Amino acid sequence: MIKILATVLASAMMAAAQYVNVSSKQAERRVDVAVDGKPFTSYRWDERIFRPVLYPILSSGGSFVTRGFPLEARNGDTIDHPHQVGSSLSYGNVNGIDFWNSSTFRTAEEMKHMGRISHTAVVSTNSGDGRGELVATAAWTGPDGSMILFEKTRYVFYASGLKRWIDRETKLTAVIDDVTFGDSKEGMFAIHLPSELEQSDQTKVKVTTAQGTISERGSSARLSGVYSNSEGLAGEDKIWGTLGKWAAVSGKFGSENVTVAIFDHPSNTNFPSRMMVRGYGLLALNPFGQKQYDPKLGERKFFLKRGDSITFRHRMLIASGVISNSSIEDEYKKFIQ
Repeated sequence: MIKILATVLASAMMAAAQYVNVSSKQAERRVDVAVDGKPFTSYRWDERIFRPVLYPILSSGGSFVTRGFPLEARNGDTIDHPHQVGSSLSYGNVNGIDFWNSSTFRTAEEMKHMGRISHTAVVSTNSGDGRGELVATAAWTGPDGSMILFEKTRYVFYASGLKRWIDRETKLTAVIDDVTFGDSKEGMFAIHLPSELEQSDQTKVKVTTAQGTISERGSSARLSGVYSNSEGLAGEDKIWGTLGKWAAVSGKFGSENVTVAIFDHPSNTNFPSRMMVRGYGLLALNPFGQKQYDPKLGERKFFLKRGDSITFRHRMLIASGVISNSSIEDEYKKFIQ
């Protein structure tokens, strides 16, 4: 019995000792995060995308849980929704300006109604056993380049055993007299997933190879995504637009089972959020959209005056191995304690 307990304790200590290194590489416009020397994610402010993102994000087994397109060509990746890159926080209607759909793939005419979220500074980084931290700032600017919101975000990266977690706390401060978050289905805390985590019905769409060759996808066994949420619903058709505390998707990458879940926090405005869940590979939590999801409901708006701020707290779980919805719920309870 003593030998068994010693083995269990040693295993727990080994898991807890995973070192999270956060390394700023500003000349390359990125901050890399590694666990015991293996890539976990990178905070990037690439010139090809119009917001800071976490990309790529990898499971403990090394599977990419973010789609490669448009930054990288990977076999089987869809080429739709090029504005959805990695994990980010943005919104489709701030003073009538669309920060969600903005990308280099838009026309000059379309960009007249779209904004950018521009990285401004890496404030601090910290590395350590089991966790690492990054604090960064950004500016939300309109089509004319004028600043609307100042963003300060703190990321905490955790690693233990077969699980990875990313906490994001974002404070948005109004720098003009009036800021209105209108009613939009496009938002807010999101991750765009690879083909392995798409629903099996996602056929007849354009996909790329690693060499950049475009073709139409037929049926594909690699589409293994099973979507669920905190309210016991399953599948995009049941979950999309509903209220919930968390949303998740599970699937297979070869022999590795992986689950990705995103958590809302009770302190967030309009908790619980609407589920912006799409079978083509999107998990997102939207605190402001209402009528855009359900026409029977009233239009929702949220206002900030100059100097006022709003803070959002979210967590992402990336778990290797089979994990049940009850286990995800347990993880959620740990987050909100």
